[in-house]
Amino acid sequence: MMRFLRKILPFCLAIALLAYALNDISFVDITRQFQQAHYGWIALVALITVLTYLIRSKRWQQPLKALGYYPTIFRAMVAMLAGVIASLIVPGSVELTRCATLQRTDGVPFSQSIGSVVAERVIDLLMLGVVLLLTVLLELNRMQTYLSGLSLNIPNVSGWWLFFGCLVTGFLSWLSWRWLLQSTFQQHPIVLKLTNAARGVWAGFSAIRSLPKPYLFVLLTVGTYFLFWLSTYWLLLSLDRTHSLPPSAALTILAVSSLGGLAAPTQGGIGTYHFFVSRVLVLYGFTPAEGAVIATFLHAVGFGINLLLSSLSFVLVPFILADKTK
Repeated sequence: MMRFLRKILPFCLAIALLAYALNDISFVDITRQFQQAHYGWIALVALITVLTYLIRSKRWQQPLKALGYYPTIFRAMVAMLAGVIASLIVPGSVELTRCATLQRTDGVPFSQSIGSVVAERVIDLLMLGVVLLLTVLLELNRMQTYLSGLSLNIPNVSGWWLFFGCLVTGFLSWLSWRWLLQSTFQQHPIVLKLTNAARGVWAGFSAIRSLPKPYLFVLLTVGTYFLFWLSTYWLLLSLDRTHSLPPSAALTILAVSSLGGLAAPTQGGIGTYHFFVSRVLVLYGFTPAEGAVIATFLHAVGFGINLLLSSLSFVLVPFILADKTK
C-alpha cells in the first residue's frame, strides 16, 4: 500500500500543480509560443545538454576511480541517462537506476555506487546554496518581493517536543543498532547483508575524500551549474518576449525551479516547474498567464531533449552488455 502511495502521490501532485498553473491559458497560446520560437537557440541548448551529461559523467568518474573502478565516460553517461528516463516514471529513482545500470555494464558494486552518488548530491546541495546566494545578491529587490508573500511560522512548544522526541528516537535506534552488531544477531544472514550494504554505501560516500584529482571534481561541478544556467538563458533568448531579460533572470529560474523540485518532487518536474517558474516570471513584468505559457515552453523543450537523450540509453545498454560478454 505504501509503495503504491509513493508512486501515485507524485503523479497526483504533478497533475494538481499543472492544472493550477495552466488554469488561465489555452492550448492556442502554448502552440503560438512554439510557432514563434527561434529553433537555432534550441538546437544550441540540445548541444549544451549533451555536453552537460558528458561533464557530469566525467565528474562521477572521479569517486568511482577512488574506489578502484574505471568505467568510461560513455558508459557512465549511459547509466546516468537510464536513471533520467526512470525518474520520468518514478520520482527519485534516478540514482537507483543509474547505479543498477552501471553494476550491470561495469560490475561496480551497487552499494558503493550509491554512496558515490550520495556524496555527489551533498556537493550539489552546497552548490545550490551558492546559486541561491548569488541569485539573492543579483536580484535582491525581486527576491524580497517574491519572499514577502511567504510566512515563516516559529514552532510552538509541541513542535519542540516533537523535535526532541525525534532526537531521542534516533539515539535509541543507534544504540539498538550497536547492540545488534555486538550480539549474536551479528551473524544472522539478513544483518550481515544490511551491514555489508551499509559499509559499501559508506565506502562510496567517503571516496569523495580521496579523489584522484579534487580540483577537477570542483571544476566539473562548477561547470555543470554554469551549463545549467547557460541552457536556461539560451532558452529565454529563443523567445521574443523573453529575449530582453537579463542573464540574472535565468539564474533566478534555475534557483527557484531547483528548490521547487526538492520541495515537491514530481515526474520530470511536471507541474512543479510550471507553478514555481510562472510565479517567478511575474517579478519580471509578465502576467501569471504569460508566465505560465513561458514556463510551459521552457519545461517542454528541456523535457523533450532529456527524454530523447535518455531514451537512447535503453537502446545502448543491450549493446554494451553484449560487448561485455564477448
